[in-house]
Amino acid sequence: MARHVALTRLPVNFARPVQLFTYIIGHSQLLLRGSQDDEQGLTTTLEVLFKNVSALSVRECYPSLTIRDASAEEEAELREAVPGPWYDARAFVLGERLLGGFVVAGAVCWGESSAPETYSSFLVPEYALPRLDPGRPRPSEPQTIHTPYPRRR
Repeated sequence: MARHVALTRLPVNFARPVQLFTYIIGHSQLLLRGSQDDEQGLTTTLEVLFKNVSALSVRECYPSLTIRDASAEEEAELREAVPGPWYDARAFVLGERLLGGFVVAGAVCWGESSAPETYSSFLVPEYALPRLDPGRPRPSEPQTIHTPYPRRR
């Protein structure tokens, strides 16, 4: 299946519970996941992946999640708190205020799939996360992966 990448503008809001799923230190990747809940009408698994993470402050769980670019003031505050070269990193804020959480990363992408929560990540397939029962067919990968437009300075 060919994967399609759609450029999307921030902010983006996910009106569903999202939780910290894993932080892969060796690859500097943070994975957040929104699980399926048929009773709530959530028939897909949501994954949000931050790559090349250099700093983060995240909650264990968000009842809903908004990802936005940091304002100029917030970015200045983060640059003071996170010294050193940022290279191509951006400051992403999780919620309305920095206190809700932030991630300084090179990129963020997200997608939804019918993959159950026991499935290894569809955005980080090379990392050995829990896998499905081998007797079952693999769930489909998301048809579209979203990522924000590069921010021009």
